[in-house]
Amino acid sequence: MRLRHQPVPRPRHRVPFSFAVKAGFFLFGVPEHAFCTIDVTNRCNIRCDHCYFFEQDYDGELTLEAWQALFDRLRAEAGPRRYWAYQASYVGGEPLVRKDVIDLGRRYFPYNIVVTNGSIPLPDWPEVHFWFSVDGTADIHDSIRNKPGLYRRMKKHADRPDLNTMVTMCINRRNRDVVEDVIREWNRDTCVRHILFEFHTPIAGLRENDELWLPLGERDQVLDILLALKEVYGDFILPPARTYRMMKSDRCRPLTDDCLYSRVAPSLGPDGTRKEPCMLGPKADCNGCGCIVPFLTRAQQERGDIMIDLTRNALRWLT
Repeated sequence: MRLRHQPVPRPRHRVPFSFAVKAGFFLFGVPEHAFCTIDVTNRCNIRCDHCYFFEQDYDGELTLEAWQALFDRLRAEAGPRRYWAYQASYVGGEPLVRKDVIDLGRRYFPYNIVVTNGSIPLPDWPEVHFWFSVDGTADIHDSIRNKPGLYRRMKKHADRPDLNTMVTMCINRRNRDVVEDVIREWNRDTCVRHILFEFHTPIAGLRENDELWLPLGERDQVLDILLALKEVYGDFILPPARTYRMMKSDRCRPLTDDCLYSRVAPSLGPDGTRKEPCMLGPKADCNGCGCIVPFLTRAQQERGDIMIDLTRNALRWLT
């Protein structure tokens, strides 16, 4: 692959997991309740073309007092573990609509991630990690999100050197050709620490009529580009290369058929009830899953793949 742009040199930052946690996953596997996702609200201030949330049925959301009672109960259930889950990801809806719930929840979990559409200014929580959902360059992003001007506003809110911010891009048929442009722009113009990629997951039974869905063969082509770009941009692109290799068509189906993430990461809906099988809800097409987390979870414990990445990094450092 011929690179169209050169990356901007960036300072190194701490990766999302401590060395001790990653070493534990490597040695003992990913434990039950290592992660959790929490839909803190059933409300959102935009309506995206690819949103899975509104395929789910919720009558309402818990009050702050009800969330506190639930978090207290979950902490009690954890017993000697102290934490019900190590990492909590706050989603929705738009989670920053309920800053009060996140402000409460971050006291119950040692590692906290807020996945936001970027329309709302960030609270001053330096220990929280903010993930901004990006769907391409400005015109493509605003078209998919059905919100003119959102991209510009999001970029302003994400450019916070005092906070832990990064970008996640959901690749689909409409934005697959601007992946490198997105990397270059956010690497050059903002202080976000990393960028991460996943693929659009269709709704079960609607895959063939889904204009955003990328068949696995086409997804392989994009993954080859991502792996080549990672060689150039290094740690600015997360997660490790082995995660993207696991998403290839020759490996992905066994990993989604036996989804480790659905076993170790309970998901709670805005009413506090458990969602099945995962945060995408029961209507997601698992055979076409493009969500990064099942593969990232597996990549935390696959020793052979980890050793391959470590060897490649060592050889790159020596040369």
